[in-house]
Amino acid sequence: MRWSPLIAYVGASLLSGPTHSVAQARYEFGFSLNPTAQGQLAALFIYTVHDGAVVGSVPMRPHFFILQASGLMESKANLESVDLFDQYGIMNCGAWTEDGSVRTNFDCTVLQDLWKLRYRTGMGVQPGEGWATEEFRPSDRQQIILQHYRQPGYEHWHGPYFGADAFRLLRDMQDPEWVRTYAQGG
Repeated sequence: MRWSPLIAYVGASLLSGPTHSVAQARYEFGFSLNPTAQGQLAALFIYTVHDGAVVGSVPMRPHFFILQASGLMESKANLESVDLFDQYGIMNCGAWTEDGSVRTNFDCTVLQDLWKLRYRTGMGVQPGEGWATEEFRPSDRQQIILQHYRQPGYEHWHGPYFGADAFRLLRDMQDPEWVRTYAQGG
């Protein structure tokens, strides 16, 4: 049996292994500004990210998101069990110690306020007023602000927002001056 030069080349290439390293996918906490099937006005996720692009997602309930992002529950998106809320300066979320016990704040208001980026009112699902200039979407000016918290390949304001950028947005949402600029211009 004769081996063709092409088969010999392909076989040798496969046996020698890859000529460059292939980046592995990583897992990141994040969210989108899309409503969920369960009636929430924003959705929390663990995203699978490869080369800066989301290639998969697993939806999360707020309690599990808080426990995993604060390092109290094992998570593939937080292998070192770091309190990401503390790391990014997000107040009143996650865990703290009191009298030698670990306490968790599941009333993480900044996660509850995500809907305000998209809507003017909570439409009976959430109490209060939102920050969006338009009824059901951020204005063009607000969309430009939100673009600073997404990867360049994601131009739509829905998201996804993930990783450090998502936590920066959560932190900034707690700044009254940022909220004023977002809601009213400036």
